[in-house]
Amino acid sequence: MTRRKEPDGVIDASTPHYSCFESNGGKSSGNIVPVFSNEEVHESFERKKVSVLEVFRYASRLDVALMIVGSVAAVGVGASLPAFSFVFGHMVNDLLSPTDPESTTAKTAVIMVYVGLGVVLLTFLSVACWMVAALRQVARVRLEYLKSVLRQDIGWHDGHSPGSLTARVTGDMHVLQNGINDKLGQGITNLSMGVLGFVFGFALAWELALVLLGMMPVIALMGAIIGNVMAKMSNSTREHFAAAGSIATEVMENVRTVQNFGREDYEVGRFEAAVLSAQRAGVKKELLNSTASGMAMAVIFVTYTIAFFFASYLIQWGRRDVGDVVACFLAVLMGSFGIGFVSPSLTAFAESRAAAYHVFQTIQRTPVIDVDAVGEPVRGFSETIEFRHVRFAYPTRRDMKLFEDLSLVIERGRRVAFSGASGCGKSSIIALIQRFYDPIDGDIFVDGTDMRKLSLRQWRDQIGVVSQEPNLFAGTMMENVRVGKPDATEEEVIEACKHANIHDTIMSLPDMYNTSVGAVGSQLSGGQKQRLAIARAIVRHPAILLLDEATSALDRKSELEVQAALDRLMEEGSMTIIVVAHRLATIRNVDRIYYFSYDGVKGSAIEEVGTFDELLAKGGKFAAMATSQGVGLQFSAGAQKLQALAEGEDRINTFLDDDELAKLDEEQPRTERQMVPFEELAKWEAKRAKVGVRRLISLTKGKTVHIAFAVLGSAITGGTAPANGVLFGKILAVLGGYSVDHDTPALRKGTNTYAPLFLVMAVVSFAGWMLQSLYGYAGEHLTTKLRVMLFSQILRQDMSFFDIPGRDAGTLSGMLSGDCEAVHQLWGPSIGLKAQTFCTIAVGVVIAFIYQWKLALVALACVPLVALGNLVQHQVALGLTQKNQGTASDTVVTEALSNIRTVTSFNIKDDRVAIFRELVRQEVPRDTKRSIWIALIYGISQFMFFGAYALCFWYGGKLISAGEATFERVIIASMAVLLGASGAGEAGSFAAKAAKASEAANRVFSVIDRVPDIDVYREGEKLTDEGCDITFRKVKFIYPARPKQLVLAAVDANFRKGTTNGLMGQTGCGKSTIIQILARFYDYRSGKVFINGKDLRELDVSAWRESISIVLQEPDLFSGTVRDNIRYSSPSATNEEVEEAARLAGIHDDILRWPQGYDTGVGYRGRALSGGQKQRVALARGFLRRAKLLLLDEATCALDNVTEERVQEGINEYQRRHGVTVISIAHRLTTIRHCDQIILLDSGRIHECGSHEYLMSLNGEYRTRWELYANVTT
Repeated sequence: MTRRKEPDGVIDASTPHYSCFESNGGKSSGNIVPVFSNEEVHESFERKKVSVLEVFRYASRLDVALMIVGSVAAVGVGASLPAFSFVFGHMVNDLLSPTDPESTTAKTAVIMVYVGLGVVLLTFLSVACWMVAALRQVARVRLEYLKSVLRQDIGWHDGHSPGSLTARVTGDMHVLQNGINDKLGQGITNLSMGVLGFVFGFALAWELALVLLGMMPVIALMGAIIGNVMAKMSNSTREHFAAAGSIATEVMENVRTVQNFGREDYEVGRFEAAVLSAQRAGVKKELLNSTASGMAMAVIFVTYTIAFFFASYLIQWGRRDVGDVVACFLAVLMGSFGIGFVSPSLTAFAESRAAAYHVFQTIQRTPVIDVDAVGEPVRGFSETIEFRHVRFAYPTRRDMKLFEDLSLVIERGRRVAFSGASGCGKSSIIALIQRFYDPIDGDIFVDGTDMRKLSLRQWRDQIGVVSQEPNLFAGTMMENVRVGKPDATEEEVIEACKHANIHDTIMSLPDMYNTSVGAVGSQLSGGQKQRLAIARAIVRHPAILLLDEATSALDRKSELEVQAALDRLMEEGSMTIIVVAHRLATIRNVDRIYYFSYDGVKGSAIEEVGTFDELLAKGGKFAAMATSQGVGLQFSAGAQKLQALAEGEDRINTFLDDDELAKLDEEQPRTERQMVPFEELAKWEAKRAKVGVRRLISLTKGKTVHIAFAVLGSAITGGTAPANGVLFGKILAVLGGYSVDHDTPALRKGTNTYAPLFLVMAVVSFAGWMLQSLYGYAGEHLTTKLRVMLFSQILRQDMSFFDIPGRDAGTLSGMLSGDCEAVHQLWGPSIGLKAQTFCTIAVGVVIAFIYQWKLALVALACVPLVALGNLVQHQVALGLTQKNQGTASDTVVTEALSNIRTVTSFNIKDDRVAIFRELVRQEVPRDTKRSIWIALIYGISQFMFFGAYALCFWYGGKLISAGEATFERVIIASMAVLLGASGAGEAGSFAAKAAKASEAANRVFSVIDRVPDIDVYREGEKLTDEGCDITFRKVKFIYPARPKQLVLAAVDANFRKGTTNGLMGQTGCGKSTIIQILARFYDYRSGKVFINGKDLRELDVSAWRESISIVLQEPDLFSGTVRDNIRYSSPSATNEEVEEAARLAGIHDDILRWPQGYDTGVGYRGRALSGGQKQRVALARGFLRRAKLLLLDEATCALDNVTEERVQEGINEYQRRHGVTVISIAHRLTTIRHCDQIILLDSGRIHECGSHEYLMSLNGEYRTRWELYANVTT
């Protein structure tokens, strides 16, 4: 790769409800979404919504009552602000009273306090009722959605990725809740305020209200634009980033492949291009928001000018007094804002209806194959499973025929095996037996009954399944075995683990059966995962056991012991075993073997049937395959030899005590980071991250001028609030003066002087808002830069980083999206809000002290209370108090959907739903309590506004009565400070954002600043010699996630230049660890590794990886075509070179048989391909690179023997052409039979080493294993 520079209540789901949807009657038409057209399907549904009432279909009677009470209370809250304007008008008249302003103002102030207390109660009821009703309803929807999704057939799931379904549970549920919670109540409040504001206005001064009515639509429109622009543009930004997020997630899941082929810069470039689209949308959003906000403020000031000019004539003509004019003006102004701000609530509600459509449609869908459907009872399996003339193709690939006319019979108590080339349909039969799919034509009978008529749930209860790539759940060993039988006793679990040959391994671990397996079993080797999956299947005592390459990751000794245990189980309980295996020795003793051949046109068909010996005697294709594997006619491994081998099984890695760890530290001291407990490492790194303004300034070089002008805009905007208070006071003084002395010239002069100044304020305010749009411009650039830096640094890390809890792909994707977006709040907006707040308060206080210092002190005392009230109001309005619900329960959903085949096979849908329901039951009361507290605090905050104005005007009346102040001075001093307090509240609302932004910054920069132990940025030595000669000297290795487990114990080994080398041994003995050390995925604890005499740690990591190619047991493929995936290792390769690599990998002919050939899409992570096809595509990708070292980690385990032979010839040809050194891990000993050197590992140590002939001559462990594997007598 090109080197980059280092960067500087109770949930009742059974509540009856009604729907506008109708069941599809079980028909499949239109229900299966093609794998590669999800976006098109999504767009076709985007405009559909449920009806208004349908959104509330999961509301109980209590929820309906809560919503009714909340709505009535919301109407009352909406009436409070028009009521405030009415009382405010009376206060103005009271202050102008020539007799006793103190007493009259006091009475009116008391009324305002009472109004404020009423608002407290009404606000509490409105917010609490709507929030509680929403979370209760959404909890039910989430539960019903999960039940329905887990109920759907596998064909439906093939068309819906787990990620998109999980997004429904998180994203769509959040949208649904956001549309029906207190935001809907706020919409009712705004609508009430709008209607009653105009009613009050016309009642108080209809002439003025009529004039204002001409301007109010403009104000309402601006309010609507602000709400809609922010909602739509925010969605647009998220949608643009979704593409980048998808790239990031897939790349991080396949990070080993990315690093091995040096494609970090390529992936960063792809990510950056996608992020730039989000940046452009974000800049546009900020510009439109500032423009709409600035225009709204400008229109308000223009309205002031018109209103006060016309009001002066109304007063002059004696039609209205000052109080009526002021009350009318404020009522209509508030009404206009109310109408304008109904729009965000309507938008949120419309979005919730759209989200509900997608969710409810899934809930309503009746699966084509319904596990909950009533069928004939299945009390056991007593006779046969019969396929009669079955025609089948996968629903998502109807153009690729699999079976045209399949007929076969499986008898109870028999062992049946399916054999044949990769992709011939063996695993498809396993799926059909479980009724994952139905045949297009033909029938499958169980004990003479059509399978489609049977109770599917009861039928699957008869079956135990072990797949080639077993899916485990995050949890302990015990919990994972109990997946097969949730009510299994501890004794039953232990017995099943003994049969699966995993018990001794578990008991040797410090926490034994309470040992965590990690996410999807990441802390276990492939063989350990398979054996745990076998125990999971055995513990349910199935009548039928389906083994789909269930022992492909096991060494031969472990495989034979597991097979012997299965034989005993079958004898004890007449278990029927159906096996898919490419190792023919695995199926040596089965009762019947079906050998399949595949034709690209006619599909797959049975070519040979018989026992093992019968098929050998026929001398057909099966015999040819058997002969190629060295499998003869007799079986030599007796029970005594098997028992003797069993005594030595599971001598797993050594666990070190504290003294041994201390001694190891003396040999190779650990760094400070390595000393931190692994599970605390993410938090430790975040705490050490230092993020200051200077750091952010350095990242915004070239944007400093933009920030400076934006700060100027903040200062201007901050100064307009108290300036507005001065002008407002001046104009009221002019109008009020006329009421006292009726001096018409003075009235005209004052109005002509002050009213036009509001036009100046309009221009200044609009300019300030437009300048503040530069925050968005600079901020979006900073966000983009942070995202690219963070993603680049993530791809820089070694594999130990991704093992750290909290460093999984999902969490890191969240950092790229949310955390990076939050960080820029610490820079531009933070400085801007400080400047705006300082100007608002400072100017307001200075003006107040100039006009009336005593009143200024009283008003100043109210500032914290008004600011606090405004803060809470902003918090609730922005939704900052509303957290995302169900974090723990969402984990259950994600895991269940990712492992949907396991959930379906083991009938644990209800078990997963029960776990989810219990978590939600815990969340709802907690969130209800939280919502009530939010509502109470929000209600109290609303009183601050009324109380502060009541206090200031009461005290102002007292000062006027005492002759210490005039009407003008009271109005100006009060308004300047209180309007400034509102500005402080807005700044306070940003404080919560800033605190969260600071936490986000620490997380982001803890990764950006992290220097990995294996660093591709560090310059190192480069190999100049041809070939690759490797030496291990006393190498010890410990995985960081398991700090006391010694995986490699002083390994000494040599891999000579241009040789082929095979690694073998029990599962978990350290074979793959050697591969990962050489790939520089992990660093060894002590010892030395030399490449051509140079220390591996001193080599340039990037240059070294360019000289190696790796193929893993579970190959990582990327969404895209077959051609794209092969070319990934060498982007400049021609089509001819791609096809040649595919020929070497034995996949070229298969590709040509596919309708789109090399342009065939492989699906998400290669799901559209079989296991063998995925491995061969990965092999072709490896062959395309001209490497010095080829690392193969079980690279052919998913292939049948004939295909493997062809692939092995390709490997040999590749090795001959380029003289590469090959290191191969394989449990099939024939795979490494002809290697120049074979290393037998045992418990992290080299037990035997040499060529096949030499090891056979030793008569040791290797010879014993070989004879067991080959099943022959000499």
